[in-house]
Amino acid sequence: MGNEETRTSPCKVLGIIFLIILILSAAFVALVHIAFKNENVTPSIGGYSLYLIHDDYMSPKIKKNSLIFATNGKPLQEDIGKVVIADDVSGKNGITYGTTAMRFVDLVNEDNQLFYELKFDNSKDSTMVKGNKIVGIANYQFELIGKIIVLANSTLGYIIFIGIPAILMIIFLALGKHSKTKQLAVIEIRREKLQVEIENTEEDSKSSFDDFVNEREKLQNTHQESVSDQFSDVKGSEILNEPLIEEGVNKDDLVEMKQDLTKPTNSAIEELMKILEEENAKLKELELPKAEKAVQEAKDKYEKTADTVSDTEAPEGESK
Repeated sequence: MGNEETRTSPCKVLGIIFLIILILSAAFVALVHIAFKNENVTPSIGGYSLYLIHDDYMSPKIKKNSLIFATNGKPLQEDIGKVVIADDVSGKNGITYGTTAMRFVDLVNEDNQLFYELKFDNSKDSTMVKGNKIVGIANYQFELIGKIIVLANSTLGYIIFIGIPAILMIIFLALGKHSKTKQLAVIEIRREKLQVEIENTEEDSKSSFDDFVNEREKLQNTHQESVSDQFSDVKGSEILNEPLIEEGVNKDDLVEMKQDLTKPTNSAIEELMKILEEENAKLKELELPKAEKAVQEAKDKYEKTADTVSDTEAPEGESK
């Protein structure tokens, strides 16, 4: 009986897909949390610094929650008018902005020290920042990516990026396991039915083989009785050989009479061989090696019996 393979259920496939999504989402949320947990942090990647706008000081050109890619370095005179990112920015009246994005409006030299004059787009007031406080010059802004980062760093983001994929993964994996259990149950039922069919086939084959053996024994007994009768007839005729010859019966006629007496034996042999061949073919179709072996043994036994008969008849013929 061949092994049956269970198919992977669609629910299990979906469960694996949501598991992969969960892993990627969890990695993304963890990375965002580490990189942007502090508003004054500007992570740097390949010569670029990332900064997430947390206010509306630069709107409408740069909206709140937009992500800025800034090229690391200090702006030059020709960069006036561009947006830069600066650390530890303080305004008038003691207001502290920390790390923020501002417009570069002028380069001022005071007391042989270079200062960068910066201001917000929504304010007329400006502030002076030393060069060592400049992080880089803003070249690109991505509003959608910034909103996704803000969402991923919130409680709602944890639910969306981690909670929902985890729940869906559990549901689909559970459904896939249930589906696999049902498949295994169906396969087990099929195996039981097949086992019953095999057992019935074996019983039928055994019954057929027993019938064949009984029939073979009957034919063998019939053949032995026929041979015994023929030998009795032959021996009876031998007793009458001399008187028959004396009465003018030809010896060739006696040989012909003996051949006529052995015809039934040859016919019985042919019939038995035919039956053996038919039964052997049936047993081969049933694929019963034991039956084939039994048939071969019966055939060998019969051939030995036939050889014995032939050996017994040969001397009698020679004596004639």
